[in-house]
This record gives sequence, structure tokens and C-alpha cells, in this order.
Amino acid sequence: MKRKNFLVTTVLIAVLVVLSLAPMAQAQEMADTIRVSVVAGAMQETMQKLADAYMEQNPGTTVTLELEPEGGAFQALVAAGNQPDVIITSFGPQLGTLVADGVAVPLDDLEGADALFERIAPESLTTLSGNYYYVPLGADVTLMIYNKELFEEAGLDPENPPATWDEFLSAAEAIDNLGSDIYGTVFWNDALFWGGWYWNMLQPIYLNANQDSCQLMNRLGTDIVFDDEECQMGSFLQFLDAAQDYAPPTMETNFFSRKVGMWLQYGYSWEPNLESAADEPMVIGEDVGIAPVPVPEAGDTSFTTYGGRAMMILKTDPSRQTRAWDFIQFMMQDENNATFIKELGYLPVLESLKDDEYFQDPARQTFVEVSQNGVLPEQFAAAEKAAVQVQAVIQAAVVEDTLDDASAVETAVEQAREAIAE
Repeated sequence: MKRKNFLVTTVLIAVLVVLSLAPMAQAQEMADTIRVSVVAGAMQETMQKLADAYMEQNPGTTVTLELEPEGGAFQALVAAGNQPDVIITSFGPQLGTLVADGVAVPLDDLEGADALFERIAPESLTTLSGNYYYVPLGADVTLMIYNKELFEEAGLDPENPPATWDEFLSAAEAIDNLGSDIYGTVFWNDALFWGGWYWNMLQPIYLNANQDSCQLMNRLGTDIVFDDEECQMGSFLQFLDAAQDYAPPTMETNFFSRKVGMWLQYGYSWEPNLESAADEPMVIGEDVGIAPVPVPEAGDTSFTTYGGRAMMILKTDPSRQTRAWDFIQFMMQDENNATFIKELGYLPVLESLKDDEYFQDPARQTFVEVSQNGVLPEQFAAAEKAAVQVQAVIQAAVVEDTLDDASAVETAVEQAREAIAE
């Protein structure tokens, strides 16, 4: 009888132990630490605030922020087994490259994925290899920004910015003639070596050249198409070459120095930089104007790149990936997402935030309106390789002037196809 009681007691104790450990086991399904890659500066500050809020809601969890490698190239970290759990990176071929490399986590079947993607604007989403691999965090579109004071000094009408390429080049020349330290325009030539993501900032000019008839690759991402005559790659390069005559070689002299008349690569996310402009903050509508990127001919449509920031989970182990997905869902809660986009200058991708009063401001409405002609950048892995080769040709033909315009397209075609074939 005593033995029977002993056995019953032992079983009851075992059951109680198992029940008490169950919550602990569930808690261990998610890692205690998550590493998030961010861009240095304002994003780092905002993300630290959000990371602190997440840790407060999840006691015992640590969120560490680390800086994105130059050009957003995570491959070296992945090869070393030192990749972050979540990356916040630009729309573009880098996303497709990571998917093609097999290092990104597909999101479709994760708990809560359907509900999350239903809340997101469809124009900001695309599948890669048949799956969703990224969650858009905030949108960005590119416009032309111009210095009204320099326009007036050059005898130009600050309320009538150039709408065509010829008008742009004429205005750039007039502003450039104001002095040796004043430039008509500027391009981020430094970034030509920083990976294919920079093509997002050049693409609106290219799209305007061909009126959105093509990008760099075909729809399957298997071959380039920019050698087709309708793509107008030659016209695009010729315009860049002509405009570079009125631009500094690098962004060391940038628009916010107040020494540049026009900048064709001003994205909505650059808004915080206006606060740190030389002498005092620049204000859109007062000393700064914004307008669509000029087009080849009057009557053409001005297109823009629908860019922005996206979150992606890199493969590690199940517990870390589960925690990473939980953090992404936290970032896409209305309040948290609003903090990210408002502080860093992005447009909303959550349908619930589009009617927010903040985005009804006239200076922001211009970007919202232009986004209707936004084109998502190609996100094929091959597009990264093609863009890098096109950028190399731009460096040679436009910046260094070591390659003539006649052979620039031919060289870009040859080098891009070789890169894709590797």
C-alpha cells in the first residue's frame, strides 16, 4: 500500500514539474537577444527608441543595433556566420540577391503574416521566387529639389522650375555661372561604387528617358533589356554627361550646403537633412522648392522610383527567427510604425496611416501625389549585377570622361551580360 502511494505521489510531482516547465519552454521558443542592422545617424537614434520600447514590453530580451555594412552588402557577414537577425535596408536588388543566395527567411507561412500583409499598401509589395521575403517599413519617392535663392540670383523664376531636360540644363548653367563655389546641380557620384541600390536614385531619370517602357532587366530577370532602342539608355547617359558639367565631382558639396541649385535625387526620406543645412534650416515652400524630375520633352510623364525601407529576416536558428518576426510585427504596429516614418521622413505603407493628418501637409502631399507614378525598383539578384555595371560605365563616361558616349552603352551591355553569366 505504501509503495502504491509512493508511486502516485511521484507521478503527481512529475506532472506538476512538467506543467510548471511548460511556460518556460514556450518562452524559450524565442531567443533572448535579437540583432538588428540599421543605418548610422537618425535611423540609429529612432531605432534605439523603438528597441527600448520593445525590451520594456519583453523583459529579459535584449535588442542590439549594429550598423549596416557599406553599400548594404551583407554577404561577408553571412559567409562568416555573423549575420544580424533583422536587416532594415533599401528596396532594390539587394533584397533579391539575399533571396537568391538562400539566406533570407520566407514570411508567408509565419503566424500573423496574412493579417499583416493585408494592412500594407499592395504597391509596396512584390514577391520574390513566389514568396514574400520582406515587410515594407516606409516608402520613399524621388523628386527634384531646388534652391529658390540661387534661382533668383541667376535671374530664374523660383516659382517656375524646369520641367524638361533642356530647361534643366539651361537653369543649371545659369546657376553655375554665379561663382566658382556654386554649382548648378549635384549627383551622388560617391555612391556609384556602393552597390546597385544607388540605381534607385538614378532610375527616375532613366524612366523618364524611356517613359517607363523598360527597366534594366526583362520581367523574368533572366537578361538585360536596356540595350533595346526604346529604353533610351544612350539618351539617359548623354543627359547625365551634360548635367555633370555643372556639378561637383562628389557629394562633399551637397544641396544642403546652399551652394547647389538643383538636385534630382531628393527623396522624401532626406527631409531631416533640411534641419541641418548650412547657416539655418531650409524650409520647403519658403527657400526651397520641390518639383517632379524633369522629362525629355514637354508633355512627357515624370516617373519616380517607389523606394523606401524594408525589413528582412536572415536565416539563423528557429528561436532567433521567431524573435525576429515578433520584432517586425512590433515595428508594424501603427504607433511604432508612425514613429519610424515621421521621425525619419518616410511615407506610410500601412493603409491605416495614409489618412493621418501629418501627411496632409502641402509639402508632403506633393510626394504623395507623385508616388502615383512610382515604379518599384527591380529586385532580381541579376538586377544588382546589371546596375553595378551600368554605374561603372557612368563613372567612366560621365564622371571621369574616359569613355565616350558612343561606346558607353555597348560597354555597359557587354559588362552587364558577363556579370549576369557569372
